[in-house]
Amino acid sequence: MSNRNSGAHQTPHRDERPAAAARLADRVASIRLRTLGMVGVGGLAILVVGLIVALAFLRPDERAAAPAAAPPTAPPVADASGQPQPGPTPASPPVAQAQAQSKFGLNAQKLLDEMRTHNPNILDADALKLVQVGDTNLARNQANLTADDPQIRDQVRAAFPNATDEQLATMTRCTAEYVEREWARLHNTTPPDSDDHGG
Repeated sequence: MSNRNSGAHQTPHRDERPAAAARLADRVASIRLRTLGMVGVGGLAILVVGLIVALAFLRPDERAAAPAAAPPTAPPVADASGQPQPGPTPASPPVAQAQAQSKFGLNAQKLLDEMRTHNPNILDADALKLVQVGDTNLARNQANLTADDPQIRDQVRAAFPNATDEQLATMTRCTAEYVEREWARLHNTTPPDSDDHGG
């Protein structure tokens, strides 16, 4: 019995070569993907470590940032004739620092004393908060503020979250009056209200 295919050339090798080449290509591709993934993760890790190191070196040294000089002095204020005069330097360092940071040369001690006439619980450490509220409202450039100004009230509430409603109302009135006086001083005018406290 003869086999028809016995004389024919068999081609199993032709079918296996493309399959083997495909498997080899798959292996090479998976190696490339793994290599690229490892390079990407390694590069990201190096970038993160480099960023942390750079930030550590760029962070200002607190000891170098704070000079060992004398305590800050008050910014100059104008007298009645408009001539700059040095303001008094408060004895308390927190008050002196708050005064030195005022954008408009607010006298932090006067603002603190204004608050203390109605709320004796205000601390020297609160001077910076008061000065920041005062500066913010002087920047509004309004000569006349109401005793219950909503913007001042919101700022005081944010600065003193534990204040009672009565303290909040008093601090708002005090700040409004102080800002009006400072606005008048800066513009050489008379404050519109002599007393927002009601007496």
